[in-house]
Amino acid sequence: MLRVLRDAGDRPVSLPELRERGIGNPAAVIYELELAGWEIDRVHRQGRLVGVRLAAGAGPRPSTHRNGRFGR
Repeated sequence: MLRVLRDAGDRPVSLPELRERGIGNPAAVIYELELAGWEIDRVHRQGRLVGVRLAAGAGPRPSTHRNGRFGR
């Protein structure tokens, strides 16, 4: 999925397009990428989701959690 988003550049990639490219559940993959620290922009037009794209200068953000554990 990262390759698809990188190749698209600033162009938002729709969820159906991601499914066509073999990503069975793109919403879950987007969520997992965000958990891993990737910043994903959701692009809306007239209140409807057009697609997603990597945020400018995107790369995984360093974790702010100690030892990779939540609150422990």
